[in-house]
Amino acid sequence: MNEPQASSESTILKPRTWFEGLDGLRAFAALLIVVDHSAEFSGLTFRDNWMGPYFARLDIGVCIFFVLSGFLLFRPFVHAQFTGKTVSSSGPFWFRRIVRIYPAYWVALTIALIFDLCEPVRDTTGHFLSFGLVHIYSRDISRIFSGITQSWSLVTELGFYFILPFLAMIGRRLGKGRSLHQQATRLLLWCCALAVGSLVFRIVMFKVSNWEFATWGGASVPWTPSYMDTFAAGMLLAVFSAWIDFHPQLKEKALQLTRRPWIWWTTALLLFWFMCTQLDLARGTSRVSFEMEVVRQSFYGLIGICLVVPIIFGVPRSGFVLRFLSWRPMAYLGKISYGIYLWHMAFLYLAINIWGWQRWTLEQPAIGNFWGWLSISVIGSIAAASLSHHLIESPLTQSSKNFLLRFSRK
Repeated sequence: MNEPQASSESTILKPRTWFEGLDGLRAFAALLIVVDHSAEFSGLTFRDNWMGPYFARLDIGVCIFFVLSGFLLFRPFVHAQFTGKTVSSSGPFWFRRIVRIYPAYWVALTIALIFDLCEPVRDTTGHFLSFGLVHIYSRDISRIFSGITQSWSLVTELGFYFILPFLAMIGRRLGKGRSLHQQATRLLLWCCALAVGSLVFRIVMFKVSNWEFATWGGASVPWTPSYMDTFAAGMLLAVFSAWIDFHPQLKEKALQLTRRPWIWWTTALLLFWFMCTQLDLARGTSRVSFEMEVVRQSFYGLIGICLVVPIIFGVPRSGFVLRFLSWRPMAYLGKISYGIYLWHMAFLYLAINIWGWQRWTLEQPAIGNFWGWLSISVIGSIAAASLSHHLIESPLTQSSKNFLLRFSRK
C-alpha cells in the first residue's frame, strides 16, 4: 500500500520554515553556560549559599541546545514524511553536520592547546580522541574533560546526528500506509519511547556498573543515549509543529495555548526556582545520587520545552520576551553561539595566564571576582566567535552546500 499524500485528506497551511526567536534562544543558552563557568572559576557557585544554587544549574543551557537540535533537525524529516516526499540520503545530512562541527572545533582546539588555554591533552591516543570528538567514550576522567572541557556535549550532539536518520526511518516505517493523523500519533509515541529508552539505558548502566567517575556507569553520563530524552523532547515538538501545518483546528488550539506566552516563561522560571531551591542537587561536576540526577535532567527537559513552545507555536514578536529574543543583536549572537560555546573558557584560562588570576578550588580561594571573569569571557568569546563564524563556519557551510548541489547534479 502506498503512503497517503497529506494533501488528499488535509489542507496544507502555509508552513513555517523558520521560527523567529530561536536564534535568540540559542544566544541565551550559550550565555547561560558562559555565566555558569565564570561563576565556577570565581567560586561563586560554591561559596555563595544564596546565589550558588542558581549558578550551579545554569548548565541547563546545554540541554536547551539539545532540545533545539531535536526540534530543528527532526522537523524536516517529519515534514517530508507528512507530504509523502522522498527523504534525501543520510550522507549529505551527515556531511553538512560534520562540516558544521569539526573545522571550527579543530581551529579552536589547536589554538587552545598551543597557547595553554584549555585542559592538557596527554599522549597520541588522547589527541586522537579529542580531535576526533570521541573522548567521552572512556572511563578516564582526564580524557573525558581534556582539551576544550565543554566539548563533551559536542560528542553527545554528534551521536545524535549519526542516529537521527535511522530514527526518522523507523518513524516513517511505523506510519507506512497510515493516515497523516495516525502517522503523527505514532511519531509522538516513538518520541516518548525514545525518552523512556534513555531512562532505561541510564538505569541499566547504573545497575550494571558503579556510578563513580572512573567506571563505565559514570562515564556513560554524557553519552547520547543518556541525553536522548532531551533530544526526544525537541523531536516531539517537531512532530506537533509539522502536524499543525496540515490541521487548521490543531493550529488554532496551539495559538490559543500560546496566546499568553508569559505563562510559559513564568512556568519555566518557577520550575527553575523549584529545582534550585527545593531539590538537594550537587554543584559543579559532583553528583548527589542517580535518582536526583534523573530528576535534574527531567527538569532541564521540561524547562527547555517551556522555553521553546511559545516561539514555535505562538505569534512572532508577541510579548516582551519574544521581541527580545527576536532582537537583531540577540539573533546575531545566536548565529555565532557555537563559537561562543567553543571559545568562552579559553578566555578564562587567558586571564589565569596573563593576569595571574586563580581558579577557585577547595584548597585555595579564587583571585579575580565573578564580574571580571564574566566580562573577559563574554567579550573575548563574542569577538572570537565572530571571527570563527565569518572566516570558518559561514564560508565552509556555503561551500558544503555548493559541493552537495554539484554532486547531486552528476
